[in-house]
Amino acid sequence: MLEQREWTDWQFTREDLRQTPSVHCGWTVEREELDRAKACSLIYSASRKLQLPQITSASACVYLHRFFMRHSLKEYHHYNIAATCLFFACKAEETLRKLDSFIPVIVYYASKGNRKAPPGTSEFEKWRMVILRTEVILLEALCFDMVVDHPYVFLIEALDRIRPTQQLSQMSWNFIADFLRLPLCLVYSPKAIAIAAISLATKVASTDMRKGLEDGSWMDRVGADSDSVSEIVQWLLDFYTREAQARSVSHAGADSASNEVAQTPASSPGSATSPMSSVIVAHQPSPSSEPK
Repeated sequence: MLEQREWTDWQFTREDLRQTPSVHCGWTVEREELDRAKACSLIYSASRKLQLPQITSASACVYLHRFFMRHSLKEYHHYNIAATCLFFACKAEETLRKLDSFIPVIVYYASKGNRKAPPGTSEFEKWRMVILRTEVILLEALCFDMVVDHPYVFLIEALDRIRPTQQLSQMSWNFIADFLRLPLCLVYSPKAIAIAAISLATKVASTDMRKGLEDGSWMDRVGADSDSVSEIVQWLLDFYTREAQARSVSHAGADSASNEVAQTPASSPGSATSPMSSVIVAHQPSPSSEPK
C-alpha cells in the first residue's frame, strides 16, 4: 500500500499561498514563486557539485518552502535561506559537509561563477555568519520539525506496481525535482506529487516510452486522486511559462543586472540583501541518480 504519515502540520491551501508574509510585504504570488524556485535551483546546483544525494537537496527545498510560510522574502533573501536550508539538510539527512567546502560552492553558483570565497576571505566570513545565524531562525520557523516525507519513496512504490519503461521511470524521477522547486509540497501530499510526476512523464514521453500506460488505467492501480494530479501537473506547466518569460526579461536587462552591487549582510541575519547580487540562477536539470 502507498501509505503515508500525517503531514497536516505543514498542509496549506492555494489561498494560503496568496496570503504569505511575502505577499503581505508587497511581493506578488508570481514573484514569490519565482524567488522560491531560484532558491531551489541554487540548492540543486550546489548539491550536485557537493555530490549530495537527492534526498538531501529535496529536504532543503521543503525546508525553504516551509520557512517562507513563516517569514517574508523582504526580511530574508532567498539565497541566504537556500544556503542555510541546504547546510541544515546535510545535518538532518546525515550527509555532512564542512563549511570550508560548502560555502565556496554556494558562492560560485549564486554568482554564476563570478565570485569566489575560499576559506579565510571576507566573502567566506560573510556567508559563514549568515548561515550560522540564520540556522537558528530556520529551526524556530520549522518548529524543530526536521521530518520530511519525500515523493521519491512513493514514486518507487508506484513504479514498482505499474512497471513502466526505464526511460519513463527516469523522466518521472526528474520531474519530482521540478515539482519541489514550487510550494506544491505545502498543498499536496507526497503521494499525489509522485503520481503527478508519472502522469506528466506519460504526457511528454514518446509512444514507445509510455508503452502499457496509454489508457490511464495505471492511475487506478496506484490509487490516484485524478483531480489533484491534474492540478499539480497544470501548476508546473503554468510555472514553466512564467519562468521562461522571466528569463527573457532578465536576459534583456542583463547589463543593468550585472552592475548591481550587493550589500554586506547587516548584523541582523535576516537581511533580505544577499551577500550575492540578486541574479536569476538558470534552472538546471536535477540529478538523475536515485537517492542514496
